[in-house]
Amino acid sequence: MKALLDPDNGRVGLDRVVELAHCHLGLDVVFLVELTPAGQVYRAVAGDISSFEMALDDGSPRDATYCRLLVAGQIPNLIHDAAHDERVSELPVTRETRIGSFIGVPVRLSDGTSYGALCGLSHAPDNTLDERDVRFMSMLGELIVHDLDEQRTQERLQADIMRLVETEGVDVAYQPIIDLHDGRCIGIEALARFPHPFGAPDVTLIAAQTVGLRLELERLAIRQAWKVIPSLGPEQFLALNVSPDALVELARRANLRTDLPLGQLVVEITEHSAVESYAALHNELAPLRRQGLRIAVDDAGAGYASLRHVLELQPDFIKVDRSLIHGIADDHARRVAVSAFLSLALDLGSIVVAEGVERQADLSTVRDLGLHAVQGYLLGRPRTSQGALSRWIGTPRQGNGHLPLGTSNGHTRPRQAAATPVTRPKLPAVPS
Repeated sequence: MKALLDPDNGRVGLDRVVELAHCHLGLDVVFLVELTPAGQVYRAVAGDISSFEMALDDGSPRDATYCRLLVAGQIPNLIHDAAHDERVSELPVTRETRIGSFIGVPVRLSDGTSYGALCGLSHAPDNTLDERDVRFMSMLGELIVHDLDEQRTQERLQADIMRLVETEGVDVAYQPIIDLHDGRCIGIEALARFPHPFGAPDVTLIAAQTVGLRLELERLAIRQAWKVIPSLGPEQFLALNVSPDALVELARRANLRTDLPLGQLVVEITEHSAVESYAALHNELAPLRRQGLRIAVDDAGAGYASLRHVLELQPDFIKVDRSLIHGIADDHARRVAVSAFLSLALDLGSIVVAEGVERQADLSTVRDLGLHAVQGYLLGRPRTSQGALSRWIGTPRQGNGHLPLGTSNGHTRPRQAAATPVTRPKLPAVPS
């Protein structure tokens, strides 16, 4: 049985099962079929499929098929000579595809629901088939239950995400990014919020990637977040989280347009995202960056890819991960690590943003270290309400919103004085 195991995921592959049954039984064809209300769909096939008019992932609308009759209990697991068995001899499928012998077992999912059948056919009668072969087929059918459960789960997930995209059922929360020098709200980060039963954004996007729909879901989130741009002040930006693959595709489309407010966009590439080709990413982004688009490396310091992302992308913003910021006031090692990012950023001309600031002591520390901007629950939790958004960014008449650096969710906290004056680079204004 070790030969059946898929070395990549530890599960039995559907194709391997039908190939094993085909070789072992010596039949002309062995196949796994899913029975649906519309007919039957061949999910895995081995052998001479053309002579039996089969095609992988194709369906047959016939009601009277051997597999359907087997699952309904109207024919046995084994028929040695179909032409002389009155239960099937008059069926059109017997004559049209010249079925001589049949063997099959019903297949059920782990929850007991019927899936279909694992079957084998031969053009010639075969009296050598016996109950041992039926038991062998039953064993193979049990081996693939996990695969079939996963397949059904993926199909449902794909349908749910497609429905989400079609109904545009994604909400967006926004969180302010605050200038540590003067408390000015320089931008807001858009964070997708998916409805029940979907989980956290990163979990949902990973799930969408497994069914090939991550790009569609990211495009939807971007479209929803895009609506806030007219509300921003001329020196404020909208920050969007985009995976590298999606960024390349979206950049290609953006390069075909001339009406995008690129000067008010910051694209965040997470530290966790693998970049397959920095050259390809550079080629697509270069024209957009010349028009004002800016790049941020998100979650810097959360893993091994941080330094390469920063060196290869030379981002406009380096967003230091919460894992380095939370507790920095009490941890010399964290302060050293963040100072290293700051030194690199100064050489690159990048702006350093402290993420995940939740404590007043940490806020004072990152300000004393000389970081440029800050983001976190202490300054404002992600909100979907228009009222919170207006409070952070202000209105076109009021100009840019200001948030005291001792403020959290509208409640003023006492601001701690800096222990030592630190000269900080002035945060450049966002190009209009």
